[in-house]
Amino acid sequence: MSSTAFFLVLASVFLHAGWNFISKKSVPSLAFYCLSCGTAALVWLLPFLFSEFKCHLMPPEFWLLLAFSVGFEILYVGGLAYSYRIGDISMVYPLVRALPLLLTAAVTSIFALGERQLGPLALLGMLIVFTGCLCLPLHKFSDFKLSAYLNPLIFLILLAAIGVTGYTVLDSIAMQRITAIYGKKSIMLSMSYLFFIEAGISIGALVLLLFNRNERLELKRLLCTHSLNPMITGICSSGAYVLILLSMNYVSNVSYIQAFRQLSLPIGVMAGVLILKEPFTKPKFIGTLLIVVGLVLVALFP
Repeated sequence: MSSTAFFLVLASVFLHAGWNFISKKSVPSLAFYCLSCGTAALVWLLPFLFSEFKCHLMPPEFWLLLAFSVGFEILYVGGLAYSYRIGDISMVYPLVRALPLLLTAAVTSIFALGERQLGPLALLGMLIVFTGCLCLPLHKFSDFKLSAYLNPLIFLILLAAIGVTGYTVLDSIAMQRITAIYGKKSIMLSMSYLFFIEAGISIGALVLLLFNRNERLELKRLLCTHSLNPMITGICSSGAYVLILLSMNYVSNVSYIQAFRQLSLPIGVMAGVLILKEPFTKPKFIGTLLIVVGLVLVALFP
């Protein structure tokens, strides 16, 4: 990995952990992510306008993929918002990052979406990730029993993880369609696609919050107080992604980027422990460590 790629990915790592930290600290909601994704959509609007993306060239199948992806994205931000309301970032963040890896592997295997079978080291990495996920919700290892996982927080985290899994698979298929239609891979085309995704999330979240009085009041509060946190979150999340796209031009193997990105996990966990004074139990420490090791194995030996 070149020094340019190193610093681009490092900046992306801090931005990704940072926007999640800001979300947690802000006690997020659908209204929060409505404004956040609306900001991100504005960030991607200019690249879309100057790209070669043409709406009339895209088949109905593409727009169907986009619509379902937006639905999963809304499930993700909703699950994430309410998870952060009742749970520690030092537990929620690693689980929401790690569980989709296991779920995505299951989905791609069941529906034969992958081009090749996972290698033994990747499978070992997933087993390590799964073990780490089992550790995180525990206060102490003697609490290991089914009741420790049957609670609203785990349900919300699973909703967020299912959302990530759904949009990851659908976005992958949609980007393949874009590449096939335009005959190339392009950062500008990727940004154009993200414009539709972020705009769709913002509009979808807005429609949903109109049916929820508390969410309407929260939106009004955020607008009246001129809170910058949703906007900062949107810019950071967008910035983190575009930095990853740029870094891909400076590496010989994209797996190195995927492995290095896992640094955001311990950064997010330590931010919760050191800044928000969340408890840092032995299961949480070991679970986070196992998840990072497992994700790195999967990234380097796919």
